[in-house]
Amino acid sequence: MAKGRVVFYEDPPSRTQTPARPVYTARARRRRRRHRLRGLLFALAALVLVSSVGYILWYTHPAHQNTLSDPERDQVETDADLSPEGASSGTAAAAGETGDGRIVVAIDPGHGGVNPNIGAEDYGSEANGLRENDITLTTARALYDLLEEDGRFAPVLTADGSAYLKPSERGAVAKAAGAQLLLSIHLNYDGDPSSSGFECYAAPPNLSTNGESLRFGQLVATAFSDLGLRLRGANGVRYLYYDENDNKLIYESTDSTIRWDPTFTVLEACGCPAVLCEEGFISNAGDMDLLSGDGCQTAARTYYDCICTYFNLT
Repeated sequence: MAKGRVVFYEDPPSRTQTPARPVYTARARRRRRRHRLRGLLFALAALVLVSSVGYILWYTHPAHQNTLSDPERDQVETDADLSPEGASSGTAAAAGETGDGRIVVAIDPGHGGVNPNIGAEDYGSEANGLRENDITLTTARALYDLLEEDGRFAPVLTADGSAYLKPSERGAVAKAAGAQLLLSIHLNYDGDPSSSGFECYAAPPNLSTNGESLRFGQLVATAFSDLGLRLRGANGVRYLYYDENDNKLIYESTDSTIRWDPTFTVLEACGCPAVLCEEGFISNAGDMDLLSGDGCQTAARTYYDCICTYFNLT
C-alpha cells in the first residue's frame, strides 16, 4: 500500500443477496438513446447499401439488358428500320394533327432579334446589302400564308423576328405546338463569292426522327435543284455534328454511321422530323437572284409543294 493512501475494501455480497440496481442519471439515459439511434442508422445504411449493390448486379446482368428501357438505344434501333422510301408518312401526319384535323408544321426563320450574347441584332450573314434574317423571315412568312390558306395545315412560326430566341427555345415552341415537321430556313456565306448552292441538314441517324427527316430533306433538295440551284455534297442532304471543341463535322447523308456528337440544337429539341436548309449563299449573286426579293415567294412555294408531297397531299 502506498504511503498516505487509504483503501477501503467492501465486503463481497453474499450469494443470496440481490445486487442493487444501478441508478441512471439523465445524462446516461441520453447517452443510451444516442447509442441506440446510432445503431439504427448504421443498420439502415447497411440495408440501403446491400439493396443498391443487389440492384446494380441485377441491372447489369446480361440477361436483363434487352428488357430495360434505353431511350437513346430505342431511337437508334427505330432509325435502323426506317428508310426514306419505306417510312410511313401517314402515321407521321396523324400524330401531328390538331383537334380539327389540321397538320401542324413548324417554320423556323433563322436568326433575328437582339442577341444578348453579342449585344446587337442577330442578322446572321450579310453581303451585297442583304441580311440573312430579312430573307429567312420573309420566306417563312410567305410559307406560313400558303399553309394557312391551304386549310389542311396549322402552321407555326417559331420566331417572328421581334425577339431573339435560342435554338432550344425555337425547338420548344415547335414541340409544344405538337409539330409533326419542322423546317428551319437559313442562308450560307463564304468570303469567296463564287461559292454557291443548296444544302440541307437532316436530323442525324442517332435520332428516331432520322428516317422521316431524311425523306423530307431529299424532297427539298430535289425541288431546289429543279429551281436552278447547284446541290452541294453528294446529293444536297447532309448531317452536321459538333466535336468537343465546337468544330463542325459534316458527313453526307449516304453515311449512316451512328455518331453521338451534338447536331443543330433545333433539330434535337423539336421532337419531330426536322431539316435545316442552307438554301443558298447570300454572298453569291446568282443564288440571291433566285432566293431574295420575289425569290422569297418562289422558295416558299417550293417548300410548300415539298410539304404537301411529304404528307401525301395533292
